[in-house]
Amino acid sequence: MRTLLYCLTIVGTFLYGMVFRYPPILFMNTEQRKRYVDKVAIRWGRNCVWATGSKVKLIYKTKEAEAALKEIIKNNEAIVLISNHQSNLDIQTLLGYFPKSLAFIAKKEMEKWPLIGRWMRAMGCIFLDRKNARQGMKDMKNAMDKIKKGYSYVIFPEGGRTPDGEVKEFKKGSFRLATETGAKILPVTLSGTYNIQSKGSLKVTANKNVKIIVDEPVDLSKLTKPEIKELDNKVRDIIVKNLKESME
Repeated sequence: MRTLLYCLTIVGTFLYGMVFRYPPILFMNTEQRKRYVDKVAIRWGRNCVWATGSKVKLIYKTKEAEAALKEIIKNNEAIVLISNHQSNLDIQTLLGYFPKSLAFIAKKEMEKWPLIGRWMRAMGCIFLDRKNARQGMKDMKNAMDKIKKGYSYVIFPEGGRTPDGEVKEFKKGSFRLATETGAKILPVTLSGTYNIQSKGSLKVTANKNVKIIVDEPVDLSKLTKPEIKELDNKVRDIIVKNLKESME
C-alpha cells in the first residue's frame, strides 16, 4: 500500500507541477524563480516522505554545529554539503527538512529528463558530464561560479546509493568544489532512509526514525595541506561515526 501511495504521489506531483507549478517560472527573473522553486521543492520533499509514512528528525551533533549552521543561514553563506547516499528518498529528505536552500550536482543525463531537468536548472543544479573530460571541467567551473554567487550544493561522494546500508569509500574528486572555492564543508549523515527503500527495490516501508544529523562545518582555511589531502577520509569518518551512533 505504501509503495502504491508513494508512486502515485511521485506521478501526481509531476503532472500537477507540469500544469500548475512550472508555467509561472517562465515569467520570473532569476531571483524570483529561485525563491519560488525552493518553496515548491520543500513541499515536494515533505509530500514524498509523507507518502512513505515516515517521520524525519533534524539533529545537531553539538551546540556548536547548530550555532554554526544558523550563522551560515543568517549570512546566506554558500556551503558544500557532503552526505552519505542511502536511498532514493535522500534528495526528498534533504529538500524537505534541511533548513537551507540546496542544489545538487547531478549526472548529465538528468538534464534531458522531461520537466525535471528544467526544474533542476531553475534550482541552480549542475549537470556534470563524467564521460567528457573537457565538458566536465566546464561544468565544474560553472558550479564554482554558482558557489561564489551564494548557491549551496549537495554532493554524494560515494558516487551512488549504498547496496547494503554501509558507507562506501568517498571519491576524492567530490571535494574539488570545496577546495577550489574555499567553501565550508558541512558533513551531514542520513540515517534510516535505507530502510524505507533500498537500492534495487521498489518496495516502500515506513520508518518513523529517519534522521538528518548535522555535524560541525569543516573550514578549509584552518586546515594544513596534508589535512586537505585527507579530506575525503576525514569527512567520511565523521559520517560513518554518526551513522553508527544513530543506530545504537
